[in-house]
Amino acid sequence: MSDTYIDPSRIFKREDVEDLLTSIIGKTLLQADTIGLFKHHEGCDKMKGIAGDIIEEAVLRCKKDSKQEPDILVDGVLTELKTTGMIKPKKKDSPYIYECKEPVSITAVSIPVIVNEEFETSNFWHKLEHMLWVYYWYKSPVTVKLEGYKEFPILGYQFYEFSEGDKLLLRQDWLLVRDFLIVIHRDFNTREKREKQYPRLSHELRSQLMLIDTAPKFPNNPRFRLKRSYATVIADKYFSQKHFEKLGTSISKFADIDNKCLLMTQKYKNKTFKQIAVELGVDINLGAKNFAESAVVKMFGGHASKLNDIEDFAKIGVIAKSVPLKADGKGKEDMKLFLPNLEDWTKEDEFEDSAIFEYFAGHHFLFIIYKHIGNDVVFEGFKRIFFDEDFIMNNVKRTWEDVRNLITSGNLKIERKVDKNGNSIVNKSGTIKESPNFPKSSTHKVFIRGGAPKTLDKFKTWEINGLKMIPQYVWLSRHTVQELIK
Repeated sequence: MSDTYIDPSRIFKREDVEDLLTSIIGKTLLQADTIGLFKHHEGCDKMKGIAGDIIEEAVLRCKKDSKQEPDILVDGVLTELKTTGMIKPKKKDSPYIYECKEPVSITAVSIPVIVNEEFETSNFWHKLEHMLWVYYWYKSPVTVKLEGYKEFPILGYQFYEFSEGDKLLLRQDWLLVRDFLIVIHRDFNTREKREKQYPRLSHELRSQLMLIDTAPKFPNNPRFRLKRSYATVIADKYFSQKHFEKLGTSISKFADIDNKCLLMTQKYKNKTFKQIAVELGVDINLGAKNFAESAVVKMFGGHASKLNDIEDFAKIGVIAKSVPLKADGKGKEDMKLFLPNLEDWTKEDEFEDSAIFEYFAGHHFLFIIYKHIGNDVVFEGFKRIFFDEDFIMNNVKRTWEDVRNLITSGNLKIERKVDKNGNSIVNKSGTIKESPNFPKSSTHKVFIRGGAPKTLDKFKTWEINGLKMIPQYVWLSRHTVQELIK
């Protein structure tokens, strides 16, 4: 890489870069566009790269190129410039000020090249070794076209280098991808045979990769991406500068979580939450779900109240979910997952680019299982869940498609609930029981249901196709949860 020609427009002193970027903090992308890139691209429906072009060409005044090497030379160091959209968290108890809107693309997998590379000299590591992140606020609840980017404000920037621990995890992930492709090249001796195997890359390794993934599927050119959860942790080092809690023993692979969970299950299974509270020093008055997560953090040797306050879990995208069971072991309730933007689903062209796909494909779930027996809550154990390709393509995609069709076809409606005599059912609050005709748990494993405390008008803060409703969440049916933990 040292012999690579660098255009003089891409050579900087660090202090000059900092001065230029500091001068645009708080400005909109339109205000930073001093060379008319928005005007040049008028008529383009989609320009996801416009923010990066503005920083690179209008602010830093680099000449445009498409080389795979890092973007700029700063004080003699090749540095990758990454301009990333941030969104406000939807969860009220989120530990973040901003979250990355989506996974962050790094570089092409370059299948014919990577099989002959070593990590330290790979295109992948050259892109990551020294980075300059520039953040802007994707200040829209829905996906926008080119025009919408104009009012997005620039939030800040940071020079970033990965810790030795993270470098080891990135190397481990990269080797999984490289070695997977080496095996394909070894076992299949023609280009035609190999190309039939390449699509496996995007999903067969997902359950093992800690910090990255690859997308899209071959024959589209797959790219290495930092997981959204990991990119968010990196960004948070700039926005909050808080320190995540670190465990005494770091997690280097998902099997480390499984092994720890097995030991904890052997130690705490069949103990009541009251007994566990005494042993671990956790406040029993937190409520069963909050107590369960706090107790698990203590079991792992941490002191935070949430699993995602532990750096290892936050980076690799592990989400804790409580699974309450009845005394007979049957599922007690459906599982609420996350608050989507359903109107945005209608603007997503490909399911694999959707927010719901990223949620299911980009996370592992640690189910904390317990039973309600009389007045006691008894700990049962853990199950780490990873949703495979079959579940996502057959169940999650079905819900995504059905919601899109309801909204775009105009068939979305509010349905009143009636009893067997045809009379409207009235809620305890005195309102008539009703809900949108989104996919229900009776027909879908992944379904849509409201999540407000009551159905009073003041809670109906959503409006889709002119229909007012309470916020609608993505849920997992209790029968599906039951199947997953068996």
